[in-house]
Amino acid sequence: MKQATINKGQLWGVELNLISLLFSSISPVLNKFSLTSLSPVIGGIFTSCFAAGFVLIVVLLSHRQVSLTTLKNPWLWLLGGTNAVGIILQYVALSLLSPITVTLIARMYLVYVFVLSYLFLKERIGGWDYLAIILCILGSFLISGGRIQLSDNGWGIICAFIYPLMYAANNITAKHLVKDAQPSNVLFYNHLTSALLLVAYALASGTSFKNIPGQAVAFNFAGAFFNGFMSLLLFYTSLRFISAGKANIVRAFGPVIVIIYSAFFFPVQITPSLIGGALLVISASTIVTFTKTRERA
Repeated sequence: MKQATINKGQLWGVELNLISLLFSSISPVLNKFSLTSLSPVIGGIFTSCFAAGFVLIVVLLSHRQVSLTTLKNPWLWLLGGTNAVGIILQYVALSLLSPITVTLIARMYLVYVFVLSYLFLKERIGGWDYLAIILCILGSFLISGGRIQLSDNGWGIICAFIYPLMYAANNITAKHLVKDAQPSNVLFYNHLTSALLLVAYALASGTSFKNIPGQAVAFNFAGAFFNGFMSLLLFYTSLRFISAGKANIVRAFGPVIVIIYSAFFFPVQITPSLIGGALLVISASTIVTFTKTRERA
């Protein structure tokens, strides 16, 4: 009976993670639509504000409080700063590349997490980790078509490689903060400080807030709801039932779901280079998650 209960809990965790992945994979497609009439800065502001609002509702319904005096903590501004830069670069990448390419290159996030964890959290990198890094780099190179240069999509490719680095730094900072605070509170301050920094940048750069189409805002609103709120909420809940390693294995199939979603709205060209790169990146994700699980066990 006990064994059946454990298996049922693990199955529930996998199901929650799969649903989370379905939500997060919608976001690149929705953001692609919103970028037709929203600048990256404006899009980032709306995303952060909407996501902060969703998380704040959960915090209040949980009978917890948030205080603006907490913003004196410099770690929160580092948290929001890395997220703000990541949002802008992600929007720029999506405006220049297809959602499929952006999502697959974003698998470099795993490499960045290992490097930052080694530098700042003093976590050791093993031999399998080096193999995963090499596979991830080679896979991302194949995904870009072997044309990583400043050409038509060169800037988009550069942004696609850098924005997951910002998100990795953001998550390393969040890991430091959640030691003494609720994850939902940290997520709220993450979105709040990001919004404030993006608004300050928009005002300093003279970004216009005029003639913002409602349809683009609606797509942005949906993207923030699915990815910044629902996906993260379900993902965090799934971690109560399955290990982080198993959760990452499930989420390694995100690019496949994005390809399926994108096929309904954009012309999708499945090339041998794209397939090979995707297989290498997914292999790297699998190696990372399996070896991390074994080391912790």
